Amino acid sequence: MPRIGLFDSGLGGLSVLKTLWLESQGTHFIYFADLKNGPYGSLTKDDVVKLSVSAFELLLSKKSDAVVFACNTATSAAAQFLRETHAIPIFGMEPAVKPATEQNPGLPIAIFATELTLKEDKFKNLIEQVGLQNSFLPVPCEGLAKLIDSGEWDAAWHFLKTRIDSVISKTNIIVLGCTHYVFLKDRITQNYPNVKVYDGNLGTSLHIKNKVNLPETGNNSLDIILNTENPEYVKLTESIVSTFTNSFTISLNQ
Repeated sequence: MPRIGLFDSGLGGLSVLKTLWLESQGTHFIYFADLKNGPYGSLTKDDVVKLSVSAFELLLSKKSDAVVFACNTATSAAAQFLRETHAIPIFGMEPAVKPATEQNPGLPIAIFATELTLKEDKFKNLIEQVGLQNSFLPVPCEGLAKLIDSGEWDAAWHFLKTRIDSVISKTNIIVLGCTHYVFLKDRITQNYPNVKVYDGNLGTSLHIKNKVNLPETGNNSLDIILNTENPEYVKLTESIVSTFTNSFTISLNQ
């Protein structure tokens, strides 16, 4: 049974795991949430690299056959650095700018992400590669991931809604450039039925499935590692994961 490791600065990567889980069979997943140090969005690049290397090494110690950076910020800061020094397949997240531009040529697009993601060269290069015909409205959402990790859904929605309202007169096309924000995607579509919302979870999951050549049959299984003893994080993790499986364990790693 192949073993796929995923990590995020918190619980946002569970949105990626859910999509990948539903697209996979016969695979064992290991998910690490770096709740003690996250969210990563307001940290320096050097700090994010160090934390990403630590999370990556933890997943290697769990005998992962491939590792997924289920975090846009960690992908921007550290994924390429680790690809250059390790042979194991490493997958990352990037804002779904390509499908947004292909389906909406010439139109302005709002990109909701962390400050670090928006200022990294990886993001700037992505815009140059696929978005020359579009204009882009960067929308930093520092603090939103923390609200989601804390399970403060109403406060998180209020935060995001104010950001949406700040650009809605300029565009109805939104790219969610953080895996945490995907948990609010349904609320966006319910409250803004004319808004087009893009995220990278499905595209990344299908890419992983094809590259790793995952089995076509069998049951998935999941081990979750949280580096916290806060029972509220455990409860929230159980609540999120139980929406797609009851086959999981949670361990606390300090």
